[in-house]
Amino acid sequence: MEEGKRKFLVAGIDVGVHVGIALIDIDGNIALLESLRSPTLSGVLETILRHGNVFSVSTDKQKMPSRAKKIASALGAREVSPAKNLTNKKKRILIEDFLGDGKIPLDSHAKAALAAAIFGYRKCTPKLKKLREKLEKNGKAQSFEKVREKYLLGQYRISQKIKEAEGI
Repeated sequence: MEEGKRKFLVAGIDVGVHVGIALIDIDGNIALLESLRSPTLSGVLETILRHGNVFSVSTDKQKMPSRAKKIASALGAREVSPAKNLTNKKKRILIEDFLGDGKIPLDSHAKAALAAAIFGYRKCTPKLKKLREKLEKNGKAQSFEKVREKYLLGQYRISQKIKEAEGI
């Protein structure tokens, strides 16, 4: 990670005896894909925080498990869940579409975590695209990185006047 530069991540979490963790950065790169056996909450948090700042935690379940909620809360991250549980078929399709020709051997926990992270990533990218387009339309494309950081940290709303980007 570059000195002084934050890496913003979407986390996919699959909780159970094994905890699957998948981290995707905001440029769509996999930062971590791991399955931990019986980790403590602090162990999960340490693993995640070594890679950057998580702004969104997602699961493959409609109702986010309480342990995943605790992780999101401890990270100060938004919770993202699908409208209904992701089926194995949907997980496979999400992963294959995201990886393209690349294949990664995954256990079931890492697979569920990666599918959840991809789902969460796809939920946030349209908003970031909209933000970029608004800035470009208003001649402020150079402010995108700083505005994006404020947006991800919850300090900036896309609906705010783009004029405010000048002061960033």
